[in-house]
Amino acid sequence: MAHRYNLLVIDDEQPILDEIKSYFEKRDDFTVVTALSGEEGLEKLRKQPFDVALIDLCMPQMSGLEVIQKINEELIPVNIAIITGHGTEKDAVAALNMGGIVHAWFTKGSYDMADLYLRVKALAEVIPEAKLDEFFSLFESTE
Repeated sequence: MAHRYNLLVIDDEQPILDEIKSYFEKRDDFTVVTALSGEEGLEKLRKQPFDVALIDLCMPQMSGLEVIQKINEELIPVNIAIITGHGTEKDAVAALNMGGIVHAWFTKGSYDMADLYLRVKALAEVIPEAKLDEFFSLFESTE
């Protein structure tokens, strides 16, 4: 059996969550967990490791940018891609400048699901910098 990657999709639109979960899980190399709010997604990130978090920018209560900021502050090791239908160029620049943890941007309604899958899979195969730092710290001398 091939390696299964863990994907967290955070979006306040249930149909989007269902579509992405269904498409990715049919490919047999992803386990997909969904969250309907930024708060719920952040809690899941704190409790379980994920290879990639696909985060909607525009959500009530806690925006995607706020979720990304918390991920960055808490040093949660995950690669991030953004999916949004309402994001502006300013939002994209802000997200992409958040410590180098945002690696892709998708616009709702204009992405091809096969392309989304391939790009998210490529992100899943990249080891997050925080995990690399943790690994290399095992080899540091304690003298």
